[in-house]
Amino acid sequence: MKYLAAILFVLVPALAFGAPFVTSDADTSSYRPDGYVLTVDGGAQITSPAQAVTGGVRLHYDVSGVSTGSHTLRIKAYKNDAVWGRLESEEAVFTFVRPASPAAPAGIGLSNQ
Repeated sequence: MKYLAAILFVLVPALAFGAPFVTSDADTSSYRPDGYVLTVDGGAQITSPAQAVTGGVRLHYDVSGVSTGSHTLRIKAYKNDAVWGRLESEEAVFTFVRPASPAAPAGIGLSNQ
């Protein structure tokens, strides 16, 4: 039984996902995107496949690794068309702020109270 509990303690956290995520409304049109192209703060382009959701697809991108401060994402949907090649939407811009962590506690010591 202890062996089973140990395995569960190892496997269950592996199923967890990071957070937060940048998401979009589901695209339920008949011509859904295959994925999204993102740039974070003007960096290199990142390709994120469309996530299947009930009735359509959406953007779902993990931004947990960004640093403290303000960030700008530029996002385009894309579709790989058999005749026309890769088609991209107009760009959407999303900005957000990651807050700083609290300061370390100060004045640590022992007390008789």
